[in-house]
Amino acid sequence: MKKFFLVFFSFFILVSCSKISSIKNEDLWENIIEKQKTIIALGDSLTAWYGVDISENYPTKLEKKLLENDYNYKVINAWISWDTSDWLKSRVSLYLEQNPEIVIIVIWWNDGLRWLSTIDLKSNILSIIDTFPDNTKIVLWGMDIPINLWFKYRNDFKNVYKEISKERENIYFLPYFLEWVWGVSSLNISDNIHPNSQWYDVIIQNLYDFLIKNDVLTK
Repeated sequence: MKKFFLVFFSFFILVSCSKISSIKNEDLWENIIEKQKTIIALGDSLTAWYGVDISENYPTKLEKKLLENDYNYKVINAWISWDTSDWLKSRVSLYLEQNPEIVIIVIWWNDGLRWLSTIDLKSNILSIIDTFPDNTKIVLWGMDIPINLWFKYRNDFKNVYKEISKERENIYFLPYFLEWVWGVSSLNISDNIHPNSQWYDVIIQNLYDFLIKNDVLTK
């Protein structure tokens, strides 16, 4: 009888400890989720996963990179293929409920292909930026357009981003999204426009280095 009691008591203690451990683990996980900060990546097919597996796009790889380095962020991929600054401006308020600490914007390629006036382009971008609270950190990733377009328009197009970065204090400006990879066939899929997995690896490393260097991230 005594032996049975000891076995039963030991089992009871084991189950109780297991439940306590489970509760603590659940509390720890809930605490991690509660403290997790948000990055929203706004963009078109360059932000999506056109031509690669969904796990290979830059927002997914960025989140993985941040977590590996003890930065507790979730990265929301808010892409729409063929997106333009007009379309983004019309829906950007939907993302306010996510309360992002950081917003990354890469959206302008299709505007250039449509020959959107640089006045309208600048107005749209400023409207998108001003939708978010002043304490939101905006990573504005500049864009170039094909060299066969009119030189003056192409030059004015690129300068829009520089102008905006000087007009807003919460802007972290990266000059060119396709820097390091444009024209490198081994880093693009067959259309020589959209990135492959290796391309995203290059982009993520450079983006991560930029975020660290400029103290954009918080722990």
